[in-house]
Amino acid sequence: MRALAAVTLAVLTAVPLSAQLNPRPAAKTEMRVYDLGLTDPGVAADVVRGLLSPDGRVYPDPAQHRLVVSDRPDVHARVAEALRTLNVAPRNIRIEVSARMERTERQRQLEASGTVRGGPVRVGVGRRPPARTGVVIGGQDSRSRTTVDARQQLLVLSGGRASLTVAEEVPYSEWLYTWGLGHGLWAQNVVWQQVGTSMVVEPRVLGNGTILVRLTPRFDYRAAGSSQTVDVNELSTEVIVRPGEEISLGGVPFRDADFRDRFLAGFDESGQTASVEMTLRANVE
Repeated sequence: MRALAAVTLAVLTAVPLSAQLNPRPAAKTEMRVYDLGLTDPGVAADVVRGLLSPDGRVYPDPAQHRLVVSDRPDVHARVAEALRTLNVAPRNIRIEVSARMERTERQRQLEASGTVRGGPVRVGVGRRPPARTGVVIGGQDSRSRTTVDARQQLLVLSGGRASLTVAEEVPYSEWLYTWGLGHGLWAQNVVWQQVGTSMVVEPRVLGNGTILVRLTPRFDYRAAGSSQTVDVNELSTEVIVRPGEEISLGGVPFRDADFRDRFLAGFDESGQTASVEMTLRANVE
């Protein structure tokens, strides 16, 4: 005990009395505002959160397209550098979309032939025809596939948004209406008319030259005599692609496969239900 007391006394003696009486205050936090330009506020906030101290806070302000950050000055220096990296000069992105509407038909055909001279009638089907007299029934099962191709092109500013048509009229309107009602997209008294679907595309060039593409399903319809649009934000998804790389929208994980399969569908020229296969390619100009 005497040895421990001696060590403690030696340490206290080594520290200046002024430091013992007036410990060095912790660095004060400062609140600063960062304008984001064309940088997505959500993406910027996620990056900044990883740089903050335990006492730091970030407050996104999407309406003003800025971030409000509270933290120490040294942390602010890191935040400013990170946001400069994210801030890419405005560039145009050309979006090319190929859409293929495909319908598969199955046809069955039955044929019957034979003679009856007298007595009981014997019927043979398939590989067991009657021996001499009777009726032979033959069948044929065939499938045919019909496809219709279409292309769309859009020129979008990095950080902007555009809309791509999926189907001008949906075949699964009742199912989609019920789904949207359960997810709070519209009130029960809304009556759909002329319901179509589209995809909101928001591309943004990243610092390493790749392209972040945010995809959001959208319903376009008329109700009470006016045009309405509703974005399904809960199913928004983001993919990162290289310039010129082609991605299939049917392979994008919307977290709800049943919704995706019914959303990516329409009517072909004959009025039959057909699936819509869409691919997207983005290039920076």
